[in-house]
Order: sequence, then structure tokens, then C-alpha cells
Amino acid sequence: MAAGYSKAFMPLGKVKEKEFMSRPMGCKGVGFSFVRYKAGEGAGYVHRHKAQEEVFVALKGEGTIILDGKRIKMTEGTVIRVAPRVWRALGNDSKKDVVFMLLGAVPPKGFPLGGRTLLGDGIPNRNKVPRWKKA
Repeated sequence: MAAGYSKAFMPLGKVKEKEFMSRPMGCKGVGFSFVRYKAGEGAGYVHRHKAQEEVFVALKGEGTIILDGKRIKMTEGTVIRVAPRVWRALGNDSKKDVVFMLLGAVPPKGFPLGGRTLLGDGIPNRNKVPRWKKA
């Protein structure tokens, strides 16, 4: 792992049942993983959190999330944020595999909440503008 950042490669076709990425990436404040469920498979129980909110992203295929007992279809590209106290379970009611990305975090106490960026700790340097190449 290089100082200040880490990089990984996780092709969606290679995602196993669960790929926990936070520790291998050296994350200190965010948890994330990839999950693949085959047709008719899913979490074996519902859960909720004391403080952690989670975001679920359907990356490939079509899956289902159960939130406080309500089944919600998640087609590819769907993003759902779930508050800590909501009971949740993720699974696959479709006929093909589904791959999700799961993200979770707990803001530190007293952390400044910002406007559109939520945590408000961004420090812009408008004097350093990257130059992008056209393909």
C-alpha cells in the first residue's frame, strides 16, 4: 500500500459471495464490500445498527432489499441509503446473479456536517486544476 492511498482491482465477474474490502484497502473510517447472490439466495437474517448508516448499490443484475419488512426491487444502478435503526436484508429474487456494493460509515462525534458534501471537511485548491486527456 502506497503512502496516503491504496488501489485494488475487483472485476464484477470475479466477485465471490462476499468480498470485504475495507481492511485490505487500509480503510480507517469507511466499511465497504462487494456481495454476489445467486438466484434465490440472500442474507440469512435481518440486521440494523446503532449508529452506522449504509448505502447499497446494485452494480450488476437485479436484486431485492428488505427494509423494515418491505421488499424493494433494486435494478442495476439503483442506490439506496438506509438509516441505522432500519431493519435490513439483501438478497436476490431474480433468476440471474446480482452483484451489490455495500458501504457503511459512522461520522466521528462533533464532526462538522457540511452542505452538499455532507461532512464538510473538503479543502479545495482552485489553483491546482487537473488537465484531462480526451480519448
